Amino acid sequence: MPEYRAELRVHLRTGVLDPAGEAVQASLRHLGFAAARVEVGKLLTVDLTAGSPEEAEAAVHRMAKELLVNPVLEDYVLEVHAR
Repeated sequence: MPEYRAELRVHLRTGVLDPAGEAVQASLRHLGFAAARVEVGKLLTVDLTAGSPEEAEAAVHRMAKELLVNPVLEDYVLEVHAR
Protein backbone atom coordinates (compact mmCIF):
# COMPACT_ATOMS: atom_id res chain seq x y z
CA MET A 1 0.00 0.00 0.00
CA PRO A 2 1.38 3.48 -0.83
CA GLU A 3 2.91 5.65 1.88
CA TYR A 4 2.06 9.31 2.38
CA ARG A 5 3.24 12.18 4.53
CA ALA A 6 0.64 14.68 5.67
CA GLU A 7 1.51 18.12 7.03
CA LEU A 8 -1.18 19.70 9.15
CA ARG A 9 -0.65 23.40 9.90
CA VAL A 10 -2.84 24.50 12.79
CA HIS A 11 -3.42 28.17 13.62
CA LEU A 12 -5.80 30.15 15.78
CA ARG A 13 -9.00 31.38 14.16
CA THR A 14 -9.28 35.06 13.31
CA GLY A 15 -10.28 37.02 16.40
CA VAL A 16 -8.92 34.52 18.94
CA LEU A 17 -6.32 36.06 21.23
CA ASP A 18 -2.80 34.70 20.80
CA PRO A 19 -0.87 35.47 24.01
CA ALA A 20 2.13 33.39 22.86
CA GLY A 21 2.28 35.31 19.58
CA GLU A 22 2.04 38.62 21.42
CA ALA A 23 4.87 37.61 23.77
CA VAL A 24 7.12 36.65 20.86
CA GLN A 25 6.25 39.89 19.05
CA ALA A 26 7.11 41.95 22.14
CA SER A 27 10.44 40.13 22.53
CA LEU A 28 11.29 40.67 18.86
CA ARG A 29 10.51 44.37 19.17
CA HIS A 30 12.68 44.54 22.30
CA LEU A 31 15.52 43.10 20.23
CA GLY A 32 15.01 45.77 17.58
CA PHE A 33 13.05 43.77 14.99
CA ALA A 34 10.02 45.43 13.38
CA ALA A 35 7.61 42.50 13.68
CA ALA A 36 4.15 43.85 12.91
CA ARG A 37 2.42 40.62 13.91
CA VAL A 38 3.44 37.17 15.13
CA GLU A 39 1.22 34.10 15.25
CA VAL A 40 2.20 30.92 17.06
CA GLY A 41 0.74 27.70 15.70
CA LYS A 42 1.48 24.01 15.36
CA LEU A 43 2.87 21.85 12.58
CA LEU A 44 1.96 18.18 12.81
CA THR A 45 3.52 15.64 10.46
CA VAL A 46 1.74 12.32 10.02
CA ASP A 47 3.19 9.42 8.03
CA LEU A 48 0.54 6.91 6.96
CA THR A 49 -0.36 4.28 4.41
CA ALA A 50 -3.52 4.54 2.32
CA GLY A 51 -4.91 3.28 -0.95
CA SER A 52 -4.79 6.71 -2.61
CA PRO A 53 -3.93 10.35 -1.88
CA GLU A 54 -7.65 11.03 -1.40
CA GLU A 55 -7.93 8.28 1.21
CA ALA A 56 -4.86 9.61 3.03
CA GLU A 57 -6.30 13.13 3.01
CA ALA A 58 -9.68 11.91 4.29
CA ALA A 59 -7.98 9.98 7.10
CA VAL A 60 -5.99 13.00 8.26
CA HIS A 61 -9.07 15.27 8.07
CA ARG A 62 -10.78 12.78 10.38
CA MET A 63 -7.77 12.80 12.74
CA ALA A 64 -7.89 16.59 12.79
CA LYS A 65 -11.61 16.71 13.55
CA GLU A 66 -11.53 13.99 16.20
CA LEU A 67 -8.32 14.84 18.05
CA LEU A 68 -5.71 17.18 16.60
CA VAL A 69 -7.63 20.45 16.12
CA ASN A 70 -9.95 22.35 18.45
CA PRO A 71 -12.62 23.56 16.00
CA VAL A 72 -13.81 26.28 18.39
CA LEU A 73 -10.40 28.01 18.48
CA GLU A 74 -8.37 26.66 15.56
CA ASP A 75 -8.36 26.24 11.79
CA TYR A 76 -5.96 24.11 9.78
CA VAL A 77 -4.40 23.63 6.37
CA LEU A 78 -3.60 20.13 5.16
CA GLU A 79 -1.10 19.00 2.51
CA VAL A 80 -0.58 15.34 1.59
CA HIS A 81 2.45 14.12 -0.38
CA ALA A 82 3.48 10.68 -1.60
CA ARG A 83 6.59 9.32 0.10
